[in-house]
Amino acid sequence: MALDLQQLITRTFIVDRNREIAFCQLQLANPDHDVVMPFMLRMANIEVPQTVYMLPIAWVQDEVLFKKLARDMLLVTGADALGEEIVDKAREAGFRIVARLHEGEARSAGSDFVLASLESPVKPSPDTIYGDIRDAEGFERAKASLAMYYSGPYFMQGPTVRAEKSIHPGHALILELMAALQQDAEPRVIETLFKRDATLSFKLLRYINSPWFGLAARIESVRHALSIIGSQQLLKWLSLLAITAGQGASPALALSAMIRARLMELVGGKLLEKRDADHLFLTGMLSLLDRIMGVPLPQILERANLPDSVSEALLKGEGKYQRFLQLALACEGGLNEDGEPLGDIDVRAANIAHLEAIEWATQIARTSLQG
Repeated sequence: MALDLQQLITRTFIVDRNREIAFCQLQLANPDHDVVMPFMLRMANIEVPQTVYMLPIAWVQDEVLFKKLARDMLLVTGADALGEEIVDKAREAGFRIVARLHEGEARSAGSDFVLASLESPVKPSPDTIYGDIRDAEGFERAKASLAMYYSGPYFMQGPTVRAEKSIHPGHALILELMAALQQDAEPRVIETLFKRDATLSFKLLRYINSPWFGLAARIESVRHALSIIGSQQLLKWLSLLAITAGQGASPALALSAMIRARLMELVGGKLLEKRDADHLFLTGMLSLLDRIMGVPLPQILERANLPDSVSEALLKGEGKYQRFLQLALACEGGLNEDGEPLGDIDVRAANIAHLEAIEWATQIARTSLQG
């Protein structure tokens, strides 16, 4: 099925008072059974989801799904539908219910959470989710109430981008390493760069010794690690570090970069060559680096010496990677019908790839990038 933006599942992160991600809300502009069902079957086959999903209760009409889906999921319904049979079935199965309030609707009993606008006259309580936080002032107002959960464009903002701002030393070294790899520098040069930062060397050794690699013997030196990891894998790992180095990014912003990277790699890898898939990963990962670092993207990419195809997509909105970046933006609700043509991308495959990207990114954020 060719890609129709109305059938593309989009995500929004719900955060707590510390801006840590609490739930991942999934939505669809125009639900179609033939699109929703393959996605839900894939979700039902995830043994232990890496995040707590919030999704429309209408997506869970099948009795099999009630039995197989993780019970910590939140199911969203209109406040006027709380008395329907499907809500009772969901409660009996152990799911929590979110009542979505429209303008002028009053709060009623029968839900575990209430999703409302910040301007809603409904009295907030700890189970209230304010879904339209747009700026710091709105976030402070929401936190001053009893509401405990929030979402909105504000949480995808980073520090103000300023041309005069210097690049954080942690970022600068990572960008220097990426440039050296692009120039096919000798291993000893890469090793010397790593030795300039003991923390970076420690993180590399922890990564190479993680279960992801499944090595029989422990790696104790940077030189040995570099002989195993390979330049492309190292480049991807450095791009992961770039979004978490220094002062720390908004969790929603950093996780979105990871999801973009993996989604673009999964979808593009089936339509382009292997080398392109690696470059698509870099494109997605670095696409939010200006917001994370507070430095203009051209200034950042100049240091990293990236392939022209990556720079074209990020700086000019052109080239063969652009449509995959547009897909990633569309999954965040950031693309309208006039966007880049995506017709040869199957919408069902894209939705499932999106889910897999969320799972992958959440697990990576929780394990490989700590400390």
